[in-house]
Amino acid sequence: MAHITHIPRRADAPMPRCAFLGLLLLLGCIDNGEFGDYRYRSDMHEQVSFKHHEDPRPPVKGTVPVTGYESPIRDSVTAARLINPLRSSASDAGAAKFLYETHCSPCHGLGAKGDGPVAAKFQVPPDLTDQKYRRASDGYLYYIIRHGRLIMPPYYEGVKARERWMIVNHLRTLQK
Repeated sequence: MAHITHIPRRADAPMPRCAFLGLLLLLGCIDNGEFGDYRYRSDMHEQVSFKHHEDPRPPVKGTVPVTGYESPIRDSVTAARLINPLRSSASDAGAAKFLYETHCSPCHGLGAKGDGPVAAKFQVPPDLTDQKYRRASDGYLYYIIRHGRLIMPPYYEGVKARERWMIVNHLRTLQK
């Protein structure tokens, strides 16, 4: 009976498929996405990204935006010292009510009792007619509207400074 021995492969014989696939897999694991000076793929972790509501290009130092400058508020204690520049007036009452109903009533309800249509499906927002919020300063309420709190989103982008003060004034009329 003849014994079969190992037959050496010729140098010009094709590489077995599994060895070729293994080599490709190995190269894929150490691939850095570059071939010489040519970059042929981009990785998500290397991209330039910005935070939510962050301007991709910060303003030039010392300039004032066309829409006006709104000074930063560090915290709610600093905000409590803000003075409401708008006095509640009959001419602004309709617009203030509209702003409140548009931005606030879905969660807080038309009467600010925390019974808006979203409250039934989500976390119940606070009753803004409660004594705690009646005692809160206008600046604090303005700060909460501007920056949000807990699950309340910030309305910095969607509601202008004057409109935020108008909402505070309308909330004060609802608290009476």
